[in-house]
Amino acid sequence: MNGKRLLACAALVGSILCFSGNFMLGGVAAASMPLMSLMFIKWGTAALPMLILANFIEKPDWRVVLKSWFKILLLSALGIAGYSFMFYEALGSTTPINASLINAFNPALIIIASVFFLKEKLTTKKVAGIAIAFCGVLWVLTGGNPAVIFSQKLNPGDIWMLGVICCWTGYNIVAHKGPSLPPLTSCALQMTFFTLAMAPYMLIHGVTLPSTTAASWSMAYIAIFPSAVAYALWNYGSKYIEPGVAGQSLNLVVPFTAIMTLLSGGSVSSVDLVGGVLVLGGVYLSLQATKPKNIPAASADLA
Repeated sequence: MNGKRLLACAALVGSILCFSGNFMLGGVAAASMPLMSLMFIKWGTAALPMLILANFIEKPDWRVVLKSWFKILLLSALGIAGYSFMFYEALGSTTPINASLINAFNPALIIIASVFFLKEKLTTKKVAGIAIAFCGVLWVLTGGNPAVIFSQKLNPGDIWMLGVICCWTGYNIVAHKGPSLPPLTSCALQMTFFTLAMAPYMLIHGVTLPSTTAASWSMAYIAIFPSAVAYALWNYGSKYIEPGVAGQSLNLVVPFTAIMTLLSGGSVSSVDLVGGVLVLGGVYLSLQATKPKNIPAASADLA
């Protein structure tokens, strides 16, 4: 492995590590301040650095890019607004490890959506992988007791996480429709559109800052690392690593979150371990049956 490829791999791992911290620290900030303030601070803080990075790295023709304003607006609604809102709602009532395990089903869900909206083909291996991963998600959702579904006692946070992966699936489908956009430039404009759309609401209701020291540090982390830093690292890594390989690195969120959970004094249950094995095994199997071009380089769940 040459130096450039090794550095690209390290960038992808660093990107996923940054985002994994979001599962651990996002709930701390969300519990101490209104969700709208959290989202406004996070994306408003990230928007300007992302615009600067995009301008110097990709050197886009901004007038040409802005002709796709409706696509960018839709991507912002799905990947910034919808994803973030549901994600932080989920962290308020589920564990970080549960959230990361459900999130790990996302690549398989994208494959399913691609069959319907992008006319991709299903193979036996893909179907088997998706089925196994779904069983893992179901196992985690029900705490190892699938009969819970019939008694309607599912954890609300886990249901929010299902909404999260649906939003990101829609984001990836929309990203493949219409004109292709430079990834950093597109992300920067999505953040900017969201921040501008939120500005009137925040002017009326005011921006509430974190109420505790721990929440302030958590807010500082999620405003910098899972947003601008993670996107920049992912963009660099995905330039030199095949999309299929880059897409599989998303599954590192699960072990990273599990390790962070243990280091912070939490525990990982046997239900999580069984569900994790099923989800990761199933997603790996389905991705092995997918040609590299079918796994979008920008499919990291960096919200």
